[in-house]
Amino acid sequence: MHQLYINYGKYDFIQQISQIIYSTIVSKLVEIILCYLSLTDKPIYKIKKLIMNNFSTKIKFIYQCINIKLILFFVFTFIFMIFYWYVVSAFCSIYKNTQIVFIKDWIFSFILGNLIQIVIYLIPTALRALAIKYRRYKCMIFIFKLSEIIPFF
Repeated sequence: MHQLYINYGKYDFIQQISQIIYSTIVSKLVEIILCYLSLTDKPIYKIKKLIMNNFSTKIKFIYQCINIKLILFFVFTFIFMIFYWYVVSAFCSIYKNTQIVFIKDWIFSFILGNLIQIVIYLIPTALRALAIKYRRYKCMIFIFKLSEIIPFF
């Protein structure tokens, strides 16, 4: 805010890059935590295997873990939404002249976040295509395993 005041209200994108990167990193960390809480595909695969072996006690335990994870996901999401709504509305009501700057920063952060997602999912896809194309080489097994690790969730 102070630098915006010094620049007489002119928007300086170069100066805002560090703040945009910081906000993108924090939002991606929050996204990883929320995805860990919300994704239930691995427990479902475990349940399918256990159904074949008729382990009903383990299935109940896995269902309870899924329920707890989903309840935590909805609670944390609700808390984050309330907190973000409060911060944004308080910021925009106090600093009325900086709402345009806030919207520009949000747009750049949104674009950067989407570009990061594209890169995160494009790299493993390219590695898998490379490993499948040249599967006769032994080192491609390592590249395929690496492609499974890169997307963190």
